[in-house]
Amino acid sequence: MKVFLAGLALLIVSCGVPDTLRVRQFHLRDTEAASGDLFIRAEMNKRLHGAVTAAERNLRRGNYYHIRWHGLSGAKPVRLVFEYRQVRTGATVKRLEKMIPALKLSDCQIAIGGEEYLKNGRVLAWRVRLYDGKDLVAKKQSYLWN
Repeated sequence: MKVFLAGLALLIVSCGVPDTLRVRQFHLRDTEAASGDLFIRAEMNKRLHGAVTAAERNLRRGNYYHIRWHGLSGAKPVRLVFEYRQVRTGATVKRLEKMIPALKLSDCQIAIGGEEYLKNGRVLAWRVRLYDGKDLVAKKQSYLWN
């Protein structure tokens, strides 16, 4: 009986509502790495597509974020706020804002790369906030965000 109740509790917990906001991140450090993982290799090829010279490939290095959301009203414009700290900027918080037309579900790509990445280094911590009009709907942050 205890095993049945434990299984039932696990089933109830696993059938929860999915997150409104999801953040997938990828850090392209080395443009020449021959990774054995096919998924990492595919992501690298996607980010390096079209970069022919070594200088162009070097400028593609950086942090990439794919942000996806769902379950909004679809009546108000969506505002996405991405804040981050980099290695060489210390406690300085940088901020990117994107305004997206009214949609119930959508996604957005954010890249911290190129000259900014080469000058200030990798992203140490980040936070994403999603607004439906003026209302804060969801937020996600990295482990190191305070």
